[in-house]
Amino acid sequence: MFSLWAISIACGLVVSALAALPVCCFQSRIEDHTDSKIEAKENSGKPPKPGKRTVWNLEGGVFFSTDGHLPNGSCFRLAGQMTAPEFFAGLRRVETDQGTSYVSHDKVVTQYPDQVQIVLHLLDYPCSPDLKDTVVRPPITREIMSTLRLNFYWKEGLHMSPVEDSKRVGASVRRIGSYATGPAAGEELAPRFEWDYAFTVTSEKIPLVNDLVLVIENEQHKICARVAARL
Repeated sequence: MFSLWAISIACGLVVSALAALPVCCFQSRIEDHTDSKIEAKENSGKPPKPGKRTVWNLEGGVFFSTDGHLPNGSCFRLAGQMTAPEFFAGLRRVETDQGTSYVSHDKVVTQYPDQVQIVLHLLDYPCSPDLKDTVVRPPITREIMSTLRLNFYWKEGLHMSPVEDSKRVGASVRRIGSYATGPAAGEELAPRFEWDYAFTVTSEKIPLVNDLVLVIENEQHKICARVAARL
């Protein structure tokens, strides 16, 4: 469990740009998709391949994103990435009628490496994309961030268990610049911030079919955001 309090440490995160994208499940790129029925029609006379087969390219790691809400009316966008040195290079997820498998350079992989890295970008963000929504939401301050807690869980099916070991290795905070122009530019506005974090999570002997779930809670243990890094 970590308090989401940031100190000025450069951590070189690569997910800042993700916060500007629409909320969606950041799926890895589909590299290959075949359907034996379609192939049979296109190649009459040739025996069809057994069942459907979809290959997902996991090069670069796993990306995820979600929106969060605080009881005081503040909202935020949380984006992140799971990486591990060399592990995701060449990694593919292969889905067939028989199930899901993971392959790296023609070798079947079944478990995570001993440790994975998680980088997070939390952005003070509008609660609604509607430009007509004129409700002023409270800014997320350092004091508010210090009351939030981040928990990591491994999820297998419906069962979730806390990770055995995790460590925060970097954090930073930046003030978001104002886009106001003209007379409005001189008005005093409540400052808003974006926050970056880096963590290491022990993943030794964890099956690749398990998801890493991130849960942000407030002091009353109310869930403010939940998202999964899913291969």
